[in-house]
Amino acid sequence: MHLDWPNSSILFWIISAGSLLLLWFLGSIVYHLYLSPLSRFPGPNTWAFSQIPLQLSVLRGHNHLDVTALHDRYGPVVRISPTELAFNTPRAFRDIYGAKPGGCLPKDRSHYITPVNGVDHLVCAVDSSVHARQRRLLSHAFSDNALRGQEDLIRGYVDTLIKKLRTEVDRKETKSIVDIKNWMNYTTFDITGDLMFGESFDCLKDSQLHPWIELIFNSIKALSIVGAAQQFPFLWVLLQVFIPRDVVRKAREHFDLAADRVDRRLNANISRPDFMSAILQNGLSETKGAYRDGERIMSRAEIHSNAFILIVAGSETSATLLSGCIFYLCTNPHAMRRLTTEIRSTFTSDDEITFRNISPLKYLSAVIEESLRMYPPFVTSLARKVPKGGIIIDGEFIPEGTTVACHHYASYHSASNFTFPHDFLPERWLGQDARFSADKRDVLQPFSLGPRNCLGKNLAYCEIRLIICKLLYHFDIALCSESSSWTDQKVYFLWDKPSLMVTLQPRFPGEKDGAQ
Repeated sequence: MHLDWPNSSILFWIISAGSLLLLWFLGSIVYHLYLSPLSRFPGPNTWAFSQIPLQLSVLRGHNHLDVTALHDRYGPVVRISPTELAFNTPRAFRDIYGAKPGGCLPKDRSHYITPVNGVDHLVCAVDSSVHARQRRLLSHAFSDNALRGQEDLIRGYVDTLIKKLRTEVDRKETKSIVDIKNWMNYTTFDITGDLMFGESFDCLKDSQLHPWIELIFNSIKALSIVGAAQQFPFLWVLLQVFIPRDVVRKAREHFDLAADRVDRRLNANISRPDFMSAILQNGLSETKGAYRDGERIMSRAEIHSNAFILIVAGSETSATLLSGCIFYLCTNPHAMRRLTTEIRSTFTSDDEITFRNISPLKYLSAVIEESLRMYPPFVTSLARKVPKGGIIIDGEFIPEGTTVACHHYASYHSASNFTFPHDFLPERWLGQDARFSADKRDVLQPFSLGPRNCLGKNLAYCEIRLIICKLLYHFDIALCSESSSWTDQKVYFLWDKPSLMVTLQPRFPGEKDGAQ
C-alpha cells in the first residue's frame, strides 16, 4: 500500500516535529545534568532536569519531608530543580535574607502569587520601594508603644477564651474533651480581626469557626496549586483551565471578605491603636498611581491586599504554633510538668499574668522556641533570586538567575544543626545542657530575618506567651488518644491541621469568670 503525497507530507512533518521535540528534551536533560552552572551542586537527577518532581512534592503536601530527606542525603546545599537550590545553614540564612550593600536579594516573583486585585501586599511585593513604603506605615502598628496599647484588647479575648473553656468543663461537670486547635483559631482570629478591622469575628462569642476561617484554609490550598502551576510558564495559560473553579472562587471570596471589612473600617473613621490607624496615619489614596520617594501612604487597593495577608499571618500562624506547642507539651510529660510548675509558682492570681510579667519566664521561652523549631507555622521557604553577577552564599558562588531559599522545617530538623533533631527538648534553649553545645541555634529563623522579616514577631510572642500561661494556670491538659499522631500532617504553604482533641481539668473547681 502506497501513501498518497498529502498523507506522506503530514506524516513527515509529524515525525520531524516529534524528532525535534525528542532532541530538545534530550538536549535539555544533558544541559541541566552536565552543562548548567548548577550541575556541580548535588541532588537527585530527576529533580535537576525538571520542575515536575519538586512541584509534585508540593502538591502532595510532602515537600517539607522530601527536602529534609534530600539535605540528609546530599548535605547543606541541594539542587531541587533546574534553577533552584535549597540551603540549611545559619550562614545561608544570613546570606540569603540578611541586609547587604545594594539591598537584600529580590524575591522571585514566580514563587509569590499576586493578590486577586493585582496589587502587591507587604509579603509578595517584589519592588523594594513598594515594600519599604508599606512596611514603614505598618511598623507603627507593631511598635512597643502600640503593643502596650493593644494589651488590654488582647487580654480581654484571652480571658474570654478561659471563660468559654470553663463553660465547656462545667457543662460536663469535671472534665471536658475539646478540640483545642479550634479554640486557638477562635482566639487568634478574633484578636487579629479586631486589630485589623476594629471588630471581632465573634468566634469566641459563638463558640464556632467563622465561615471566613474555612475560606482561609481552602484559599491557602488554592494558592499551593496556583504556585505550582506558575512554575511552568509555557504551560501556565493552559494549566489555568484545569485549576478547579471552586478553588478559584474560594480564593476570590476570601479576598472580597477582607476588602469589605476594610471598607467598613475606613468608613467608621475611628482612632485606636490598631493596624488600620497605623496605615491611615497620613491619609488614604484612592488611586494606584506612583508614589514620591519617602511618601508614606497606601491606596485603598493596597490596604485590601494587606488585610488579606495580615489576617492569615496574624491569626492562622499564631494558632498553629499554639496548637503545636500544646501537642508537644502533652506528649512530653517532663516538659509539661516543668512549665506548669514555672507558671503556677510565679503567679498567685490570674490578673498578675500580663505581658510584662510573663516575659522573664525562661522555661516558657524555651518551650516556645522548641515548638517553633519542631512545628514552624511557616513550613517551607521564602524564595529569593540571585541578582546579576552572582553572589556568595555560605562560601559557594551562586550564578545570577538562580532561585535560592532556606527551607524552615528541613533546616530545623537536620542533624547537622541540632542534636536529637526530631525530639522535643526545650532544654536545648537554656544553655545549660552539654548535650546541646553543638546545636546551631541561630539557624532557627521562624520569622525570617533582615529587612523583610516579620513585623508582627513581638506581637506574636506576647500573644502566644499570654495564651499558654493562662491555659496552664487554669487547666491541666492531656491529649486524647485519637490525636496521638496529630503531627502527621500535609503542608500546603501552611500545615493542614486535623482536630487536636484534649481533655481539660480545671485547677480551681467552681472558679467563676476565669479568675482566681
